[in-house]
Amino acid sequence: MGSNIKIRFRILLYLLLIILIVIALRLYFLQVMSGNLYAELATQNITREKTVPASRGDIYDRNGKLLVKSVPVKAVAVQPYVVIDNEEVMGILSDRLDIPYSQLKEKLKKANVSYIERVIIKQNIDKAEMTYIEENSSKLPGVEVIDIYLRQYNYGVLASHILGHIGEIDETRLKSEEYKNNYEGGDLIGWGGVEEVYESILRGRKGKVIYEVDPLGRPVSVLDKTEPLKGSDLYLTIDIDLQRAVEEILYQSILEVRQKKISNTNEYYNVPGGAVVVLSADNGQILAMASYPTYSQELFTGGISKKDMDYLEDPENQYPQINRAVSPYPPGSIIKIVPAYAGLAEGLITESSRINCAGIWLGLGKDYPKKCWQSYGHGSLNLVGAIKNSCDIYFYNVGLALYNKNNNIDELLQKYLRIFGFGSLTGSGLPEEYSGRVPDKEWKEDYFKEQEGYNIWFPGDTVNMAIGQGDLLVTPLQMAQAFSIIANRGIKYTPHLCKEIIDSEGTVLTDESVVSFEDLNLNENFIGTIEKGLLEVLAPGGTGYSAFSDFPLSSISVAAKTGTAEFFGKQDYGWFASYAPAGNPEYVVVAMLEEGGSGGSNVGPLVKNIYKYLFDIK
Repeated sequence: MGSNIKIRFRILLYLLLIILIVIALRLYFLQVMSGNLYAELATQNITREKTVPASRGDIYDRNGKLLVKSVPVKAVAVQPYVVIDNEEVMGILSDRLDIPYSQLKEKLKKANVSYIERVIIKQNIDKAEMTYIEENSSKLPGVEVIDIYLRQYNYGVLASHILGHIGEIDETRLKSEEYKNNYEGGDLIGWGGVEEVYESILRGRKGKVIYEVDPLGRPVSVLDKTEPLKGSDLYLTIDIDLQRAVEEILYQSILEVRQKKISNTNEYYNVPGGAVVVLSADNGQILAMASYPTYSQELFTGGISKKDMDYLEDPENQYPQINRAVSPYPPGSIIKIVPAYAGLAEGLITESSRINCAGIWLGLGKDYPKKCWQSYGHGSLNLVGAIKNSCDIYFYNVGLALYNKNNNIDELLQKYLRIFGFGSLTGSGLPEEYSGRVPDKEWKEDYFKEQEGYNIWFPGDTVNMAIGQGDLLVTPLQMAQAFSIIANRGIKYTPHLCKEIIDSEGTVLTDESVVSFEDLNLNENFIGTIEKGLLEVLAPGGTGYSAFSDFPLSSISVAAKTGTAEFFGKQDYGWFASYAPAGNPEYVVVAMLEEGGSGGSNVGPLVKNIYKYLFDIK
């Protein structure tokens, strides 16, 4: 009996000794071997920051009419590292918010945030969703309802291509130099239009909440809080009432042209789209810019649905998001102002030089006959008459003379096209803008490098380009800038959309009196000659006469050029470029209709109606 007690006592003693040894070893490990590690964790993880969204600046038109404003809405935000491995919470969120489980998982995996920060998984939630999450917060750790700011569009779809929209930042932008330092997953940024151009101005400054955390990163208390700062307000150069009128006129004109048959056929004009640009001739301000078809920015509010995105990207719907006002097209005869100036400047023609148009031109040899659009010809014409009648043969001769001078070493037609702004961006800043294309020997050699015999620049290439055909591509905005140069006798204004920027404290950050321009030092006499021809375009016998026959040209003179551009595999594209009043210009108006046929008869009436609105002609 006594012996058993002694044995049990020894066993208990040994167990106590082992426990003491284990505790001593653990203390040694924690204090000596891991002490530095935990000390480092404690110093590094003492605080964490959480950002608070800021309201974007509002957008106004030139007259102070509020176009776009930020409105607070409720959103669901989660802490990825808390939620992603909690199957129950993930399932509830997927079910209650109608988000596919796999999509939710992928979004949280890609989140570029720290332990304490959040990812917005659904914006603009309804009352039922908000109530459920708030009432069940105890079983939804890492999930909360927060306030964010979305955009409200006070004028519906008007000016959608100018304004752009906001959407969640994507992974590509998060990694880019422009966005990587100041943005995080879930941030809403500008996509397209001025929302993107002026992102840094409109976005505001986020607020911050600084937390005290334990070594494992769990929040303990709030140490500091900085309130968010609203972004600066942007005042645009556009007049929203003019914008509405222009968009309505463009749409109605497209419907009317679609009712017309192409001459000598039973085929109707397709006119899938079109564009209009209205500039202030005084300073390059963009007063209106319309593109059809258009789209609603509200589709992107709270995140666009797959159905809506499929609609926008379906070729059958003609890609409504494309801003046709800054997209490239073959120009046709409206480009003739450039070879006209080039021919005068290079001494190849004068105002009185006459060329006979018989309808057929053999300047490239009998094997390469070229026709004028007027099959029976225009007879003997000087430059003013050639512009009035848009005589192709006159400009074939000019194009060939430019090619032959010094064996085309200087590529003179390309030189003057670039002087007038073609082949480069206008400076509008719009992210969707194309530079167009001024083809030359180098371009053709590279573009057709795999097609031997096609990669040589021939005289016919310059001849075709002189009437706006071949591989030349321009945008309606570029064409408006070029006609502004003629209207202003060689002053090249930069088209722009920003009138003023005013910060949250009311300080004006931009001065509208500062206008960007360049004096091209062009010959004003040559420009005057070209303007005479442009004025004759709307006179009896001119290619635009029928469109403006009921317009008071005697009191408001309009200088204009019509254009009809061939497009392989499609119907002709129609153009009409103009400014008014000639001599003291206020407005530059350019319109283009895809597959719209004649620039004079089909596009001219569109421009006339815009001038009627501008000059209040009833």
